[in-house]
Amino acid sequence: MPFDDTTADQRTWLCGQLAVAAAQVKGTLTGRHSFGWHERTVGARIDTPDGPLWLRVISEHERWSRGDSWTGNSDANDETFASVPKPMLLDMLEWTVGDQRVRAELMTYVPDETLADDMIFRSHVELPEAWWAALRRGLRAVSAVRHTKRVIIGDDVLRHHLLAAFGFDLDVDRLDWSCAHGDLHWSNLTAPTLWILDWEHWGWAPRGYDAAVLYCASTLAPDLAAQVHQHFADQLDTYSGRVAQLAAITKLLCRVEDGDHLDLAKPLHQLAAALLWQLQQE
Repeated sequence: MPFDDTTADQRTWLCGQLAVAAAQVKGTLTGRHSFGWHERTVGARIDTPDGPLWLRVISEHERWSRGDSWTGNSDANDETFASVPKPMLLDMLEWTVGDQRVRAELMTYVPDETLADDMIFRSHVELPEAWWAALRRGLRAVSAVRHTKRVIIGDDVLRHHLLAAFGFDLDVDRLDWSCAHGDLHWSNLTAPTLWILDWEHWGWAPRGYDAAVLYCASTLAPDLAAQVHQHFADQLDTYSGRVAQLAAITKLLCRVEDGDHLDLAKPLHQLAAALLWQLQQE
């Protein structure tokens, strides 16, 4: 095994693979390293003869390195995403170390900071109307994508999740579907210029899923949650949007079960109760 099951060892190993990738593309790593959830990925600015770029490394066991999340960034790199404010994938390398498959992605550099260090926002932020308008345009362009077979959450899985979590049996025939980013939270969004980062998980989901994830990730910052709802009420306040919020709640409650964001549990359950009441009235 290339690393132990400890965070420190995994980070060290990932940083070593990042250095290997940097040498391959003949660049110099600068700035701090940014780690993904559970140290599955690492990225950093890299200075090259063509200017600053972003180098990202992801590692998976060989058996898991062929799914949608492995190819998400490259799958979102065609002309249908040209109007989406996102980094471009410029080059890609893959290699194997032991039973681990490593993928390095060289991307355009985004100078703006993410709005949070993790997916949950807990404080106050003033975002201008132009920022919200850019987010709506970007997500509208994503929802217009039709060519993919990628799925974030299918109808059978969604139905089973909501039955297990809330005893709610959704009417699949009433759902509208569209493509979504799939992981739209505050550490994947930048300001003052909007960039939408991390396209590992995009694909089909109930319409309004991105707005639902962002709204649920804002429940500890009520003023911000109100802004999200204000700008996406046309998606959230529908049958599909309410179901999408329940799906987002189950996603975040899985994090709570893992010991992350324990302060989210109560407000998420309160939101779920309100949504279930609304759905029963329809």
